[in-house]
Amino acid sequence: MEHKKRICLFAGFDKNGEIADYVVYYIKTLSRITDVYYWGDFTAKANEKSKIAPYCKAIYCERHGKYDFGSWQELISKIGRKNIESYDELILANDSCYGPLFEWSDIFSKMDQCDCDFWGLSLAYRRHVHIQSYFMVLKQQVFCSETFYDFFKQVKKEERYSDVCARYEDRFTYILSKAGFSFCSYIDYGDLNNHPYNDVITAIKQCHFPLLKVKFFLGDIRDQAGVLDWRKEISMHTDYSVEIIEQDLLRRGYDLDVIDYNVKNKYSETPNLYSDSGGSLPKRILKKVAKNILKPIIYLMDKYIGNRTVQFAYKTDRLNREYRCLQRENAILQAKLEQKHLGRQYELVESSKKQCRLSLTDKDVIIARHFELELPLTDESNVLLIGNIGLHNLASLELYEPSVIFANNDWGEELQIESERIQDLCSFNFNDQTGRKIFFDFILVQPLEGHVSKNELEKFIENLKSQMIFESVLIMMVADNEQAKYEEALQSKDMCPANSERGLVVRSDPFQTYCDKISSIKGYKTLIYKIK
Repeated sequence: MEHKKRICLFAGFDKNGEIADYVVYYIKTLSRITDVYYWGDFTAKANEKSKIAPYCKAIYCERHGKYDFGSWQELISKIGRKNIESYDELILANDSCYGPLFEWSDIFSKMDQCDCDFWGLSLAYRRHVHIQSYFMVLKQQVFCSETFYDFFKQVKKEERYSDVCARYEDRFTYILSKAGFSFCSYIDYGDLNNHPYNDVITAIKQCHFPLLKVKFFLGDIRDQAGVLDWRKEISMHTDYSVEIIEQDLLRRGYDLDVIDYNVKNKYSETPNLYSDSGGSLPKRILKKVAKNILKPIIYLMDKYIGNRTVQFAYKTDRLNREYRCLQRENAILQAKLEQKHLGRQYELVESSKKQCRLSLTDKDVIIARHFELELPLTDESNVLLIGNIGLHNLASLELYEPSVIFANNDWGEELQIESERIQDLCSFNFNDQTGRKIFFDFILVQPLEGHVSKNELEKFIENLKSQMIFESVLIMMVADNEQAKYEEALQSKDMCPANSERGLVVRSDPFQTYCDKISSIKGYKTLIYKIK
């Protein structure tokens, strides 16, 4: 493994003000490959801090209530940007896991071969596809950027843990991606068989996955597979001490017999695990029987109520769309009163040397049915629409809140929009007000005119791909007789179809939720693609 100078910001929390033995072991192993700085979001006595003193450059224990991102924020402030930027890599870690189960050197050796700017052990999706924040590694180009520091400056105390996840963990990967940084993970996103949130024991056995989440034992991982004998599996396949895990669970006040029951039976609801909780077998059986009896009753009630409220849902949706249209009209009128256009947030950048001569048809071929096609883009999304997109298209696509850039739209005056005129479709991009390149979440392209050469088509697709992030979707409308050529060109640029049966939802999981729900006029086909 190549020697690199690393710094680790380690976030800890313990309601009893203790630094547990498993945390000591975790930090000790990290100290062999990185300089560790620890922040505990609790008050700890000197004898507790002394446990990790030999392995840390600095130790802080002070309550701030901002969870892990708050601890990392505090450490960044304490250490200082200049000192942090003297390192080659920055590790963000926390104490929510037991481990490591294997040597860190093997993990880092594999990930050093990946061409990315930052990486983690596993990926998940909630609001965005994101690296799960219990362990992340950022390369120098990331933590030397303004994007990184701007993000941590705005971390504040949140009322609910779900808000912390939505505003920080879910967004961190997305924000870095939008700034042009690429990422990957130790377990591939599409590798569900080995994902630690689906089957952690298989991930350990097959992939030498190094960490075991504490909440695995608490039944708090919804899709986790049951494990008949977790002690045997860990003892057989790792050198990690089972006793460390048992002692910590007992220290937290849990009953090991109840733990074993829930792990074995794939208990997916947060269980009552305390030994004095009265969670006896008869009570558990009674609870299960009651749940099975109530389930069909609740289902029938939901169906009855749903059938009588669906018309109101449609009415509410229509009112919401009308309200957003009024908002847009108000903004346009306000701009006219001020005798100026709406402020431009971007700049078109084109090369001076033409690479190819592609042009668009003047047809409006997209027909989007509102209740079949949903594009609930977030207000941080960027959308690029190339070609003549009509008013009915915008209403159906619900492109109101995201930042939309129109290009080569001949109906701009009718739509009361500014449309950029791109001369060379193979060599353009957009920069924001700070000069940074804009990356789009959603790109829709109306048909190219006439016969297009393979070389020009590939250049066009390559240029569009360079403006997409991991979650982006590219929709191209093509003539039926050109479909095979377009599909071949897209696949040659490492693009793949983004189709499934759950509907096209841009802000959602690109591997499982995109579907061709756009119908086009006779003679044209809709191609929906994503980056592999």
